[in-house]
Amino acid sequence: MGNADDTGGSPGQGGGNGSNGHGAPEDGLTFGKQASYLADMHRLRRNRALRMLVGGDLHNHQRAMRWFYRLAEQEKPDLIIFLGDFVNSEPLEYIREICASMRSLATNTLVIPGNHDPRQSLITFEEESYDGLKSLHKSNAFVGGYSFAGLGTSITTPNASSPFEFPDEGFADALASMLPADIWVLHNPLEGILDRLADGRRLGSRSLKKLYEEQPDKPMLVISGHVHDAHGMEQQGGTVFVNPGALVDGRAAMLTLGGDSLEVSFKTM
Repeated sequence: MGNADDTGGSPGQGGGNGSNGHGAPEDGLTFGKQASYLADMHRLRRNRALRMLVGGDLHNHQRAMRWFYRLAEQEKPDLIIFLGDFVNSEPLEYIREICASMRSLATNTLVIPGNHDPRQSLITFEEESYDGLKSLHKSNAFVGGYSFAGLGTSITTPNASSPFEFPDEGFADALASMLPADIWVLHNPLEGILDRLADGRRLGSRSLKKLYEEQPDKPMLVISGHVHDAHGMEQQGGTVFVNPGALVDGRAAMLTLGGDSLEVSFKTM
């Protein structure tokens, strides 16, 4: 296993406030002041800690998944979040196996589909949603005093060839009805934030970015995957954006929320 604080970043990515040049936190981050609902809730939760292990973009890589299981056993998180792309279109049975394993490794597990997962994965998630595992796709959850809203799949990819993708126009509509929420769990990133490929192209969603800008109560944290090259973190205003990296590349992240602060530790296999 590599350095537990490894912090690779995407080209052109800047670190936010409280971060080093690679976008990793030095002593944790403090969220910006927000008037109204979320700020009041943050104050009530100030002494509550929630430890989250986040991974995704596995693409059938079984060795990486075994490493993620070992990481969960070592870290003993309160919550596991899986950001989709379990497989490359198939098999469904492997998705079922992963859900069962994650359910045994943490009290709570939240999952969403990626654009490479078959549409039938939503049925598999529902069949496996018991003993703390929940599908967060187009849904809400409340864990450890924090509210979550999730949206899986992606906008249309450059070659438009994955089984679970949609046009960007209207893509964010399903998320809008579930807000405000403290934490957004997405497969596709927002336009312009942790969405840049190594060749400079951006895969972020314009509709998600517009929805974010319209929110009077900004989320404290937005977690996304999809763009393997864009692993790292950024901070804009009162929101921290995190891409844990792709499991297929041997990357994941531990996030610890403590009321109005966040610590991020990037993990490498």
